[in-house]
Amino acid sequence: MAAAFGAQLESRVLQCSNLVVGEFRSDAPNGLITGAVPRDDAYVLTLHLRERPAGAMRAENRWIQPRNFHAGHAGIVDLRSTLTSEYDGPFHYVSIYLKRKTLGAYAEDAGAQTLDDLRHQPGVGFSDPVVRHLLLSLRPALAVPREVSALYADHVTLALVTHLASMYGAFHAARTSLRGGLSPAHARRVKELIDSRLDGSVSRVELARSCGLSERHFARAFRETTGQPPHRWLVGRRGPPRSVPLRALT
Repeated sequence: MAAAFGAQLESRVLQCSNLVVGEFRSDAPNGLITGAVPRDDAYVLTLHLRERPAGAMRAENRWIQPRNFHAGHAGIVDLRSTLTSEYDGPFHYVSIYLKRKTLGAYAEDAGAQTLDDLRHQPGVGFSDPVVRHLLLSLRPALAVPREVSALYADHVTLALVTHLASMYGAFHAARTSLRGGLSPAHARRVKELIDSRLDGSVSRVELARSCGLSERHFARAFRETTGQPPHRWLVGRRGPPRSVPLRALT
């Protein structure tokens, strides 16, 4: 996205595990900024941090006049069509890039049917408190991307994809009858693996595979065993956090 808009755009991008997220801002009071996003088998979910200025969108040869993109509102774009966006004035938003195969993998792990599509209205913003809070929770990580652990990225991505699938997919996640925590042997193996990778490079996929469980079932079992999700356990094992100055985009 940053390359699409050129030098007039201030941007930060974080890529970690299955997570690709960016924050994009322009304070140019005048002048039309146009950017094109290449076609891909993916979605982009965007949270606007300020009112979207005037400017149209074009998917293939169809022009759309965006509406309802107030500050705090989100929008979904299907990149199976080449997208062109215009911004005539200042803008500021956070976007997360979601491959369709990633959505399908997380949905399958959640015990749901195959996810073929996300229901949305192209060019129409919507208010969703869960999407807003999850995307806002990623903003501090954009300031210090090297400090972000794979477990935290997996945790946020799984929460977001599960929500999108249940709210905007063609299905609701199936119920699971899984009960109980990790066995003592699995709990010991996982804790030793986390302790050996306190830099945060260990992912939930690795931890789940070490127990022979799916990510979803592993996350539930780990929480039941320890009382907290894996990324919280990792933070606790690291000890007191050191002070890191954050220069937020405000």
